[in-house]
Amino acid sequence: MVNKIWIFPPYEKDKVSIISVVERVEQRARYIRQSGPPGRFAIIDFVIEPYEGGIVFENEARLQDDLRGDIEWELAFPMVICSIYDGLKMFIQYKYNDSDLAIGNFKFKLKSLEIHKYDSKLTDFAIATTIGLNEIFISQKLSNQND
Repeated sequence: MVNKIWIFPPYEKDKVSIISVVERVEQRARYIRQSGPPGRFAIIDFVIEPYEGGIVFENEARLQDDLRGDIEWELAFPMVICSIYDGLKMFIQYKYNDSDLAIGNFKFKLKSLEIHKYDSKLTDFAIATTIGLNEIFISQKLSNQND
């Protein structure tokens, strides 16, 4: 059974025009830091699909095989998931405060992620999340305005 975590948007649903996805979108989001040695990255695969009634986060990702038995990453893995969840919340908040875009009515399913054993950082996963969401919702906003 998949656990659903609700995200409460920063707007009143009945007072705004909500931008959402109209169909299922698969996304691979990558954030590769430009500073430091090579290999500092976060990669996540997720799906966004329409979902009436709010914004839901679901996690289907599991710790990658090469990190099993690494006690530090086994303990840190839930924090990586929380960082991705926080990236989603920050994206929704930022778009509403900065651009008056009320983004909602979708399900975010985290499918998988890739961690670099030595160089991935929690904030990298939040940034990768916002990059992927931005790509989806910028194109969605443009298509909504053309309707």
